[in-house]
Amino acid sequence: MNSYSQKQVIYLLDFPLSSRDFERFGIKNWIENNWKVKVFDFTRFLFPELWRKIDGDNLSIDFEGLTIFKNINEALSALNNLQNKVIFVDQIGYSSKEHKIRSIARYHGLLVKLELGSIPKVNADKSFLKLLNLIKNPIVLVKKLIIFLKNIPMKIRAIRYFPDYLVVSGTKSMLGVNYKKTSVIKAHNFDYDFLIQEKQIKSNKNRNYIVFLDEDGPYHSDYTRHEVAPFVTSENYYPVMDLGLDKIAKLLKLNLKIAAHPRSNYKNKRIKYKHPVLENKTFELIRNADVVVTHCSTSVQLAVLLKKPIIFVTTDEIQNNLYDKNYAKNIDNFATILGKKAINLNAIRKVNDLRNYLNVDDKKYEKYIENYIKTKGSPEKLAWNIVIENIERDLLL
Repeated sequence: MNSYSQKQVIYLLDFPLSSRDFERFGIKNWIENNWKVKVFDFTRFLFPELWRKIDGDNLSIDFEGLTIFKNINEALSALNNLQNKVIFVDQIGYSSKEHKIRSIARYHGLLVKLELGSIPKVNADKSFLKLLNLIKNPIVLVKKLIIFLKNIPMKIRAIRYFPDYLVVSGTKSMLGVNYKKTSVIKAHNFDYDFLIQEKQIKSNKNRNYIVFLDEDGPYHSDYTRHEVAPFVTSENYYPVMDLGLDKIAKLLKLNLKIAAHPRSNYKNKRIKYKHPVLENKTFELIRNADVVVTHCSTSVQLAVLLKKPIIFVTTDEIQNNLYDKNYAKNIDNFATILGKKAINLNAIRKVNDLRNYLNVDDKKYEKYIENYIKTKGSPEKLAWNIVIENIERDLLL
């Protein structure tokens, strides 16, 4: 008898299951294919400060298959009591507690890891000059050293971890795969699903506006999760962004719209953009925009797919951040890969013509798609349906 005959999948999460994630994680796709779906959320005890800050109880969707665990013992007990083999969608990190969870899960089934949503990134700067700058700033140096030492065990666990299935998108997500231990499922980044689902993309006309892809810079929850300082401060960031985005819109004779980061919450923020921030409309805003403006948001891949002109922007604060220079370098690297240069919004007054920033290099855009979004020849199906079909075929379900 097939030990997976019950067709059960369990998601292992270290962030609350929001309504957006419920859709993005393809839970309905599994259910429609007659799978029983459970979601095990460990955020409350893994990251209690994060849970409190984002109000995890209210953020979590009301789904009967969701279990939010209060401590590690509850989580391990639930896993150990599983009676049949299970497919686990592994969305957790590499802390010691998460390592215990993953080890027991592996004993009770197969692990599926996602390598989707990648963007160009530069290697960490390990130059002598950077070391010298850190020595000149002992507080930053101590913080960096503590984080470095804390992350060593997690990096070792990540290197040694080989899932049973790895779901990949572009060619860059396939680097370092051990094909002897891991089966690769070629799919695509989740945003590509919008193109499959939307039937009228080409018929939509531009609406005379630019859209800025917000990254929730001063407030992003990842800073709380990783216990690091934000790259920017609200006092410095928003005035510069308001001024810069207004100038870009004026030069292009277009209106301005801001697409909210999916995990942002500006309702209770005292310092924020002076313009309205539109929630849960990123795809539509990019699809209908004349120009897309960004730092290095993952959502810019939609602009690449739709062959939109993209303007990359930075600020003095980002460029001069002592804590982490790599964010600024990521922006420049991202722009370079697409044949562009970033504009420093602190110097936007000196810019009087944006024509050189609006080029769309088709070859570079296509190369970006292959490297980071979707490999050539991968199925033109919804990403989760590709995953489900591969697993059902392999397990003879």
